[in-house]
Amino acid sequence: MTHDSQGRRETLLVVGSGYRAGHERLLAQMAADADLVLLNPEPVTWQRHLVQAAEVFDVTDGDHSALRAAKVLVDRRPVAAVVTYEETMVVTAARLAERLGLPGVPVAAAELARDKHSQRTLLNSTGISPTRSILVRDLQAARRAGREIGYPLMIKPRGLSGSAGVRRVDEEAQFDAAFDAALHADKMGLVSEGILVEEFLEGFEFDVDCLVHEGTATPISWARKIWAYDPYPIEAGFITGHGTLGPAEMTEGFDLACRSVLAAGIDRTVAHVEVKMTPSGPRIIELNARPGGDIAARIVELARGVRLGSLLASAALGRAPEIVSSKDRSAGLRFLYPHARQSFDGLAEATALRGRPWVHEIKELRPRGEMVAPPPEDLYGRVGYVMATGPHADEVEDRLLLAHHELRVLGS
Repeated sequence: MTHDSQGRRETLLVVGSGYRAGHERLLAQMAADADLVLLNPEPVTWQRHLVQAAEVFDVTDGDHSALRAAKVLVDRRPVAAVVTYEETMVVTAARLAERLGLPGVPVAAAELARDKHSQRTLLNSTGISPTRSILVRDLQAARRAGREIGYPLMIKPRGLSGSAGVRRVDEEAQFDAAFDAALHADKMGLVSEGILVEEFLEGFEFDVDCLVHEGTATPISWARKIWAYDPYPIEAGFITGHGTLGPAEMTEGFDLACRSVLAAGIDRTVAHVEVKMTPSGPRIIELNARPGGDIAARIVELARGVRLGSLLASAALGRAPEIVSSKDRSAGLRFLYPHARQSFDGLAEATALRGRPWVHEIKELRPRGEMVAPPPEDLYGRVGYVMATGPHADEVEDRLLLAHHELRVLGS
């Protein structure tokens, strides 16, 4: 628990709260460690018991509405720092911290985290993680870049998240359609100007979250990814805990992730880094100035007893973190998707599966009767998820595969 010099609980200004299934546990972990005031695009509902006060701001009004609402909260009680765990709020939170004269992620670092071209420029110029990448703005330039880099290659929007508009292109005949899809991908309120054409990196990709405190970055969480919908890199789940990664990932990969975070100037947060182990060593896929999403806080706590929300609060407040891992098991999550566009009628009963002791939770994420579609038509077409536990990551992966098979998505 974090306190000021007089022993009082410190207060954090949290920008954005995310969606309940994905972020309630993370916010609760933060609330156990500090008092929270919330600046949110929507009126509070499920967040109410976790925050001391809240104000709503208009995301379409640039940073003006956010600053006015933040000043209302700051005038009510002393605030020690500004923080966010939402991807769409990273730059807003950093700018608010600067304008309020409060600690937070530096604006330049937040902007770099939202700009994949700037990340590549930094990582290439420093030699930390060289990857061939060309920024283009029209189809003709994109075609030239594709011929220069060679196939297979990756096409991705400059500033989006969640694999929106991202695709591996194996041959020239697929290129124009992939470029058009990236160009017209739903921006979800984010700024993205231009398309990146990049070399495709062969290898095993994983996530690592690094806590950044006073110029040091410490790995605190990591995950093996579950992929689906090739050639679209859709992360359909993840596994963490015992046996998740090998020695190379946990030495060379972690070291590269931490060095990259520090080179980017990211501070006072938990930074989520995507790393790929290639035949020539680890390479950075992406840097983010916020912790991992998609219910990660629950899975990490379930597997290792590590509370990401508490560590995020400590990082934001500039406190030395206390990192304790108390469990030696694995846990994972697999999202469930429909096979085609349909009306969602729930998940299969799968009575025997639901009675298994290793099934931690099965949850539906969409209202029954709603029209749903799988990726790539709807990148966020998740209709439910299953959580599983086990003594080792390989066993959890097998259990999630079984559960994914049994929990058919019903509807027509």
